[in-house]
Amino acid sequence: MKSTCAILFLTFTFVYLYFYQADILAAGQHVLSGGQTHYDRTIGAVLITALLYLLQLVVYGLTHLSKQAHTLTYFPSLLLLTFVTAFNPDRQGHSSFGIWAFALPVSLMLYVASVFWLRKYESYAKVVSPVDVHSPVMWTNLLCMSLMFVMVGSFSNHSDKLYYRVQAEQCLLKGDYDGALAAGATSLVEDSSLTMLRAFALSRKGQLGERLFEYPLTGGAESLLPNGRSVRLLMLQEKTVYQHIGIWTKQRMEPIHYLLFNFRHHAAKRPAVDYLLCAYLLDRDLDRFVQTVQQYYDLEKPLPKHYEEALTLYTHLRSNPAVEYHRSVTETDFQDFQDLLRRYPDKMERNNAARDTYGNTYWYYYLTASKARTQLQSIEN
Repeated sequence: MKSTCAILFLTFTFVYLYFYQADILAAGQHVLSGGQTHYDRTIGAVLITALLYLLQLVVYGLTHLSKQAHTLTYFPSLLLLTFVTAFNPDRQGHSSFGIWAFALPVSLMLYVASVFWLRKYESYAKVVSPVDVHSPVMWTNLLCMSLMFVMVGSFSNHSDKLYYRVQAEQCLLKGDYDGALAAGATSLVEDSSLTMLRAFALSRKGQLGERLFEYPLTGGAESLLPNGRSVRLLMLQEKTVYQHIGIWTKQRMEPIHYLLFNFRHHAAKRPAVDYLLCAYLLDRDLDRFVQTVQQYYDLEKPLPKHYEEALTLYTHLRSNPAVEYHRSVTETDFQDFQDLLRRYPDKMERNNAARDTYGNTYWYYYLTASKARTQLQSIEN
């Protein structure tokens, strides 16, 4: 029974740390060390597992719980495992363990009180020999161990947003831009910081205007650059993002103001053009987008996909457009998009159908705003 509990504990803890919580621990160590140390998932999983098992041996030596309550000698180890994997960055970018900062000592005090009572109970409890796979002692301990595993999974950090952000930043630190874009790519999770990371990865690949609206986006243009509040980095340095676009200023500015500042001072690099154009698109400011795109792109030549979509949409929305943009393939797709919207009078059904077919287009992003839906309906009529 003791061997079975030990094997289950060691297996669960290592697998949990190595495959599920490695990125969270990497982010936590980076924040706590001020970026001075790097977390290795293999070494970290082995070391933490060994230390937690050593703690169990110490608890067992002190409590001598060896019968029905033996598995509770693993409780402090699993409680500590829950605590170290409950890391969550606060709004200032520091580490936070939420309610566990208070729950941990309270739980340990309750555990100590329970152990005193259980030791008296075990001294009177009889164990039928032998203790094998069919014995009540075995199944009591296995059930208790399973419940503690559920506790770890339930109360540690399992935020999809944080996982995707950390995975993306880990990949960006390695220069793996495809890996950064793959983090949460099949999910509908929306997060401003994740939007910023995807925009940076796409810009590094030269595909910002081609693929940005293929991903769930939120926050408008404000989500394109770190602001220290709703859009933050955990491990990647802010100056890495800013220096890719232009100059890094300690004074924070809104993304559009920052980009225009770089253009005015002739400090803007080539990626700044697409950042500015996508900023206008994220804010659904088609007029300023059209005014700017003409300065940097030849409209007679093929354009990035989302720019063609935005120009086509602008041409249909304005009764007297400053630019009339017509590309046969894009026009056909836009007509199909309008036909699809007409087929579904129910708002929810229409939105789901549009997302399934045109969720990777600027048209769908534009549709998600209530004002934009009204404009599109006027086109349909």
